[in-house]
Amino acid sequence: MTAETIHLIIRAGENDLDLYATSPQAPGLIYGRKTYKELRADLESVLSFHFERPGPFDVIEHNERHYGQLGSENELVTRLAVDEHRDERQEVYTRIGRALGIPSQAKSLTTAPANAVGETVFLCAVFTDTIEWVLSQLDPDGDVINVAVATADELLVTIPFAYAAEVEGTVSMDKKEYTMNTTMAEIVRDIEIEHSSADLRPVLVETKVLAVH
Repeated sequence: MTAETIHLIIRAGENDLDLYATSPQAPGLIYGRKTYKELRADLESVLSFHFERPGPFDVIEHNERHYGQLGSENELVTRLAVDEHRDERQEVYTRIGRALGIPSQAKSLTTAPANAVGETVFLCAVFTDTIEWVLSQLDPDGDVINVAVATADELLVTIPFAYAAEVEGTVSMDKKEYTMNTTMAEIVRDIEIEHSSADLRPVLVETKVLAVH
């Protein structure tokens, strides 16, 4: 039997105490435990109970870190998948942290498109991630996320995605002739990057919001 893929979004509670998890593939699931060990140990049975059927389930963990508002009305959150590309995703996470230390770039990050609950979420992506992989982490009833990709020379490219959600200044996925198999590498190649200052590190490149309906 082929295992069903479940994207599990894990976030620490207040003061980094306790953990709770949700999943777009399991609407209504809010699953909490004290530690990662406890969360992973009970996960299979929790998912089986939620879906009212046995597994197996292919669970991909995504750890979120909450930064707070950082001078903006929206709260900034980073999301990092625990997979074979974790080191590359960690580099994206590191560059986001550096960008937050540069006032002009911090403002761009904190004022990026936010989701329905006022969170500006940055997904730490790699070039081989596809649009389908990104959308599988989003609420199909309407969601917004900002995909961040690390490129050469300390560049950090951000690509906002609006999934069944209204966001000002969107560009249709169909208009761009993208498919669910389009990779972040293909999207980044479409972006005209101007890197004029060798002294500015990292350089943050923003793009139009990509709308998917």
